[in-house]
This record gives sequence, C-alpha cells and structure tokens, in this order.
Amino acid sequence: MHVSAAHPRRADIQGLRAVAVIAVLLYHFGVPGLSGGYAGVDVFFVVSGFLITGNLLREHARTGRVSLARFWSRRVARLAPPALLVVAATVAACVVWMPPLLWRSTAREALLATVGVANIDFARSGTRYLSASEPSVFQHFWSLGVEEQFYLVWPLALVAVLAVAGRRLLAVVLGVATAASFVLCLWLVTVSQPWAFFALPSRAWELGAGALLAVGAGRLGGVPRLGGVPRLGAVPRLGGVPRLLATVTGWLGLAAIASAVVLLDESTVFPGAAALLPVLGTAAVIAAGSVGAGSDAAADSDAADSVGADRLPMVSSVLSWRPLTRVGDISYPLYLWHWPLLVVPTLALGRDIRPGEFVAAAVCSVVLAALTHVTLENRLTPRLATRRPRTIAVAGLTTAALVVGTSGAALADPVLSTDVVLASPTADDVRAGPVAATVVPADLSPGLADVDESIPTIYADGCHADYQVVAALGCSFGDPDGPTTALVGDSHAAQWFTPLRDRVERRGEELIVHTKLACPVVELVLEHPHAARDYTECASWRDDVVATLVEEPVDTVVVSHAVSGYRLVARSPDDFEREWATGLERFVDALPDSTRVVVLGDVPRWPDRPPLCLSSHLDDVAACSAPVEALVDAPATAADRGAAERSRVRYVPTLDWMCTETCSPVVWNSLAFRDTNHLTDGFARVLGPRLDEVLDAAR
Repeated sequence: MHVSAAHPRRADIQGLRAVAVIAVLLYHFGVPGLSGGYAGVDVFFVVSGFLITGNLLREHARTGRVSLARFWSRRVARLAPPALLVVAATVAACVVWMPPLLWRSTAREALLATVGVANIDFARSGTRYLSASEPSVFQHFWSLGVEEQFYLVWPLALVAVLAVAGRRLLAVVLGVATAASFVLCLWLVTVSQPWAFFALPSRAWELGAGALLAVGAGRLGGVPRLGGVPRLGAVPRLGGVPRLLATVTGWLGLAAIASAVVLLDESTVFPGAAALLPVLGTAAVIAAGSVGAGSDAAADSDAADSVGADRLPMVSSVLSWRPLTRVGDISYPLYLWHWPLLVVPTLALGRDIRPGEFVAAAVCSVVLAALTHVTLENRLTPRLATRRPRTIAVAGLTTAALVVGTSGAALADPVLSTDVVLASPTADDVRAGPVAATVVPADLSPGLADVDESIPTIYADGCHADYQVVAALGCSFGDPDGPTTALVGDSHAAQWFTPLRDRVERRGEELIVHTKLACPVVELVLEHPHAARDYTECASWRDDVVATLVEEPVDTVVVSHAVSGYRLVARSPDDFEREWATGLERFVDALPDSTRVVVLGDVPRWPDRPPLCLSSHLDDVAACSAPVEALVDAPATAADRGAAERSRVRYVPTLDWMCTETCSPVVWNSLAFRDTNHLTDGFARVLGPRLDEVLDAAR
C-alpha cells in the first residue's frame, strides 16, 4: 500500500512496509492478540510523508524548481492502475455474488474510490472503521483518499514555502502545520470520531512527521550526492548520529509499532494521542536506518541499494531481510486486494467467514497482489512514468471513466421483487396478529429499493435531535388545544412518530416530540456513539426534556428506546441491566403524578439487515426469518419491563405486533425492517391500530 517510489533505495523501508501491511491484514483477518493492527496504516502515512517530501526536495535541489505536472502524473501512473483493476474486479464480484440491494450503493462507492474522495464520504456518513457493522467493499480506499489528497495539497504548499521563505524556514512552517494538525486531531476525536479518523486535516500530522524527517535529513547534509548535487533517486540518510544511538532508537521504534499492534483495540481513542505510538515508532525506525555511510557513498546505482549496509543498525538489517522486502514490494496491491476478498464473501454468505475461508482469502490476496505487482507495477508503471504528463492524465481519466461507467451499468436496476401481489391488511387484520409473507411481493411497501428513505419525517424536519443538540426541541403536531401526548426517547421512539401523528390528527389532539439520536431518556451516563468521551449532550438534553415535561405537563408520555447497543461509562457490562432499570425508574419518578406513562417495548435486533437477505431470496422469505429468541436481548428487556412495572406505568411488549414464534422481515405486504433494529416508516404506520388500542386502554 502507498508505495511512494517505484524503486526505493531503502530496503529497510520496504521491510517496514511489510510490517505495516501484515499488521493490517492480520487485524482484518481477526487474528487474536493483534487488535491494534489498524495502526499499520499510520506506519504507511509516515513512510509516505518521508519519501514524497524527499523526492520533492531532491528535485528542487537539483533543478531549482518542482514540476508539479510531472509529480502528479507519476503519482497517477504509480497508484491508478492497481486501484482501477481492484475497483473493476470488485464490481464484477459484487454483480455475481453480493445481494442485489447493495449494487446501487456499491456503484456509488466505486465512483468515490476511483476519484479519491471515499474517505470524505465515510466521514460524512459516520462510518466507524473499528466497528463490526456492515462494511463497504471499498472502505479500505479511505487511506488511499487521504494520501491522494495529501499528494495534491502538499507539493503546492511546499513550492509556495520554498518560493516565499526558502528552505531555511521550511522546517518551521512544516512543524507548525504538523503540530496544528495534531491539535485538531486531539480535539476532533472527542467531537466526531469518523471525521477525526477519515479526514486529511486530522491525519496530516502523521504524513507531516515523515515530511519533517525528510527535511531534517536534508538539513543535516545526509542526502547522498552525485557531483555535488543531491542524487534524485536516493533516499535521505541522517548524518552524524552514533551507530549505538541509532540502534537503540530503531529497536525502540519497532517496539513502539509492535506495542501499538498488540495493545490498541476498538475501545482506544483513535486517532489521537494513542496514534503517537505507531507514528513516532515509525519515525524512529526510519531515522535509525538513515544513519548511512557518507554523502558520496551512493554514487553508483549498485551502491545506492546498500548504502552503508555494513554499518546500518541491526533493526534496519532485520527489516532488510529479503522475505520482508518481497512482501513490502507487493504491499500496495496486497492492501488493495485483501479487503474485498474478505467483505464480498461475508456479504454474499450473510455470515462471518470461517477460519478455512480466511486462509483461502489470504492466499488469494497474496497471489493477486503478486500478479498485480509483476504485470502492472513492474511493467506498466515504468512505461507510463516516461510518458508526458498530459498523456498520463488523458489515459488515467479515460480508464477511470470506463471503469466507473461500466460499474454503473453493471450494477444498475436489479430485480427486487416477484410478480406476486398481496392484499394490504385491514385494521382488523393488524389487530388479529401478524401474517408473514412467503415471497417478496410486487406491491411490497416500501419497496426494497426505497427502504433507506422509509423514515419518519421528523428526521428531515429537524425535529429529531442530532448528536450535538442539548436542548429539548419539542416540535408540536396536531391541535394544540386538544389533549397532549409526548413521544420521548431515542430513534426507537422516533420510529413510532408517524402512527402517533396520524392518531392525533384524526382525534383533534396534539403530539409533542422529544426524541434524540442514540439518547434514551433513561438516566445513565453513556459513551458518545462517535467520539471517545461521555455523551454529555444526551444528559443535558434529557435533563431539559424532563424539566419541560414538569413545567408544561402533558396528558400522556409515550416512551420507547433501544434496550441494547449502548455502553455505560466506567461501568461493568454486568451492571447494565441494574443501572438501566434504576435509570428508567428515576425518569418516571421525575414526571408529574397526573401524567400517564406508556413504555413501548423494543423491537427485534437482527444480526444483518433483512432487506439485504430479501434481495437475494425473493422467492423464499423464510430464508431470511429468525426465531424471536435469537433477536431479543432477554435480560435487558426484562430489566426494562421490570422498571416500568415497579414505577406503576404501563409496559407494552410490541414483539407480538410483528412476530409470532418467528420474526419475518415481510409481514402482510409490508417490509417490516429498514435496518437491523428499526421499523420502516410504512410498517410502523400499518401498526397504527395496535398503538391505538394501547393508548386508548391507558386512559
């Protein structure tokens, strides 16, 4: 991954690349004890910053300028062919094996990956790289996006600094920019972990660390020279550093990288201060290996590959071990190939792949990477690199357009239903109990293609509070002069908005909405879903909702929330049910005695999105069904119910509204679930008669 020179002069850096890609692969393959293998990407960032900056500085020293067109064209020639090949092959695999419902989103992600902005989309959508939720087949392109954006911005900045301030101040400017990026990262990871993880501004300090090392190498005069001019093909080496100090530094750096791979895990605040471990470790290893023979030792091409080999620190000699450097040679295509070979089978099979399948995926990754290296990196890239920048640009854009266009055509408009038409249920049908469909009907409501849009209108209206909101919004619907019902809770409460709004509009009543993303009204200290800190906004919002309900009492409060998926701050998982029950009791006790409270039980939580399964089993809905007990967190549900009963409020289980002994994703002609744990808005509206029964009985 992220190779920055076609034929690098530092064998130890190739070995370092091997360490990085192996760490990432073993992490993704779920090897025990390597929970921090994702830090291998940070190693790549530092290496890339070091090599790219060294290349630019050497060109400037040799010619007095930097040809941006030449630099960018060489980057395209180096990175684009393997990436486009993997994109095309992944799209083809998706057409053959993946659920048809994913085809459209896959085509979109292929486009974003091709143009180098996948990381921005993942940050915007709140993707969690360390999450076990459903991944994108192109999710690994996020790091390539970061680097490509760096390659676009950094040469411009470097040329500007050299033109204005000269080389003397380059280290100062770069140091300030790197420090600013690090401070931004520390702040952003507490506000929005996805943006901190995926965005260039919060990752630039890692590339900047490598760039600073390259600038330092040049300032210390350790760049191999040829005829008094820094050698363009050589990698900078630091001079004047005792070999013993370099040896100790190198081993400490490698130990830091190893510690990151072993000690970090999904609970680590990352990136942030923890990212210093792999970043500084990588910088230390590179610096140690930069202790070379003299400035003229690399005067010929043979010596350039082994400058000071007999005097290199031992860690550099270890990293220069031929098997490691061979892996380093294929690190870029290996990184590109391994992820789709893991994700496509997982999504196609609808389950985690097994140990033997992991091994097969690993072997295929290595074989495909080696073939890509031989055919593209060793043959095509050198030929492209000799072409004029304009020729490379035209060829790259044409190839990218062909890949994207073909992907869009191949993945467009899959068949997502049978020809069977089923009758819509009457109110009596709904009250009588759910009836599972056997096929995906032509009149499925909502259709599989539209499932992502089947959400309550309060999301678009801004009435469902976002993560950062701390005050009760209290949006009102219906007649403010009629009896008032308040809907209170997280997104599992919000899913009941539409049938409740229909109810109050029919009856001349008022509905007030107090719902917030990932924030139940249960009084608990929860972790923020997308930041490494307490979810303080939830606590503040909850307090304001309670204060509002006390100051402006309503007739009925309808409470609902997810009973699983939350994490308590500084608490043992064993305490969750007890703390949850106590927290719900505290909320109910804070309300006026005149307020009736109805707690709607939680809905099933599926291991995978039911619509995906349905798109692959249009004639066999039963293949996508599951026993109720497999979809319910029984202890948490019992705690929720017990707390409601102790508070003398009505608890209403909703499972029998949508499931019998088995839960089906298609009930009557309705698509019941839009994701793993939310009802579609259309199905919630179908269940309106059951909700009416409950609220009428509560009066």
